[in-house]
Amino acid sequence: MKERWGGKLILKGILDVEDAKLAAAAGADAIVVSNHGGRQLDGTVSTIARCRRSSTAVGDKLEVLFDGGIQSGQDVLPRARLRREGTMIGKAFAWGLGAAGEAGVTMVLEILRKETRT
Repeated sequence: MKERWGGKLILKGILDVEDAKLAAAAGADAIVVSNHGGRQLDGTVSTIARCRRSSTAVGDKLEVLFDGGIQSGQDVLPRARLRREGTMIGKAFAWGLGAAGEAGVTMVLEILRKETRT
């Protein structure tokens, strides 16, 4: 599939170490450790509970991104200590966009930056 696509292949929804290893073996460029906000699987594990194991298993073979529960700068820091290349932030951006359009998204970024520094 990656050859047909021709671009970077990023697999989202990885919660299991074996799935992370399979993604690396299949040539994925990155994985997103995500439970899709807990909406898709009732009672699934949190992403923070699975991120370290998946990252340790494949972190030197591909990028590992973290998704889930990021709503403040304070939420970013524990994920950064897990050595993630990045975190995905959806809800906060949507709230900013809904409240004030592009300026609202910019404001959210500034708030996250300030909170992370603090």
